[in-house]
Amino acid sequence: MSRRRESFAVQLNNQRSGPAGRRGSTYAQRLSLAEHVGTATDEVTAPFTSTFAPSEMRQLALVAHNHMKPAMKQFIETYSEILKKFRITGTQTTMKMCKSMWGEDDPAIHYGLTCTSGPLGGDAQIAALMCMEDLGGIIFFVDPLSAHPHQADIDSLLRLANCGNVIVCPNPASASSMMHTLRCALLKGERARGMIPSFFETLESPAVEEYKHAQAVALANVIKGKSPADPAPQAAEPPKEEKKVMDTGKRAVSFGDDVVEVAPVEQGAKHTGPSISDTEVDRALMGQSMMFSNARLQALLNNDSDDDSDDDSDETGDVVAVPTAKVSKGLFGIKTKTATKSKTRMNMKKLGKSVRNMMISK
Repeated sequence: MSRRRESFAVQLNNQRSGPAGRRGSTYAQRLSLAEHVGTATDEVTAPFTSTFAPSEMRQLALVAHNHMKPAMKQFIETYSEILKKFRITGTQTTMKMCKSMWGEDDPAIHYGLTCTSGPLGGDAQIAALMCMEDLGGIIFFVDPLSAHPHQADIDSLLRLANCGNVIVCPNPASASSMMHTLRCALLKGERARGMIPSFFETLESPAVEEYKHAQAVALANVIKGKSPADPAPQAAEPPKEEKKVMDTGKRAVSFGDDVVEVAPVEQGAKHTGPSISDTEVDRALMGQSMMFSNARLQALLNNDSDDDSDDDSDETGDVVAVPTAKVSKGLFGIKTKTATKSKTRMNMKKLGKSVRNMMISK
């Protein structure tokens, strides 16, 4: 007989009565935790020398909503030794806090851009810094209990931070933990770039790769006069090898699912047997193209060549930027290859006729 599932209230009571330390409910436990936090904070805020100059790293943004500004001021006072090693940017009030505590004439401190107030576009300016690849992290103390007139700007900033895989600390607890990582990376130098990669390299969310592929398909569909929402065409099968038919003296040429028998023709003689259509040759060539080419967009544009009309125009040397094949960039989305490359467009119809004539003349 199966055991009856416990109710949520029973499960909650079991959690509360679990091992000590799971819930710091007693005063002694809270006092002990506060002492540990104080010890860790003293260690991380001790003076040190950074192996990176502020100009070698991207900016660090400090932002706080009105009810969170006192917490931001305390945070800046506590971790000034680390924050001063970066180019600090932020909204107008936060930058005034930093300059009042650190001074404006200290040559060792490099201030970044001073943005306007959040409701007047400050969050949008910080998002623009990210798009211009000059923002490595955001410490944003968000007020979760108040309505904000610029909520759309806040959502845009956080969404772009996720797209760019940028470090984001939305509350004091996460920001304090991040200070330990930042200090460790600044002390270790070149060996620790991977601890804070967004301060040195443009990253991407793992979802960006799929989005770019969908955009390439939509662009190809629009160029061909189709709906952008049409699915991507499937690659054709590669051409099969020639098969010799010994009993009839003919040879069978297979293009995908189409098999055509061609009789041998002497040099200079006119061929009167079944012919290989341009469409069949184009399908075979397209199978080769999509197998061995990384130019995804070019393959999508050429895949819809099923019409039998002749095209006697000359080959053009137009250069089209096409996406490369999908390359996994890992968890951080570090770009290790260029996003686009150039490829000369070929006249597939003329090349198909040449291949057909060569095969018949053999």
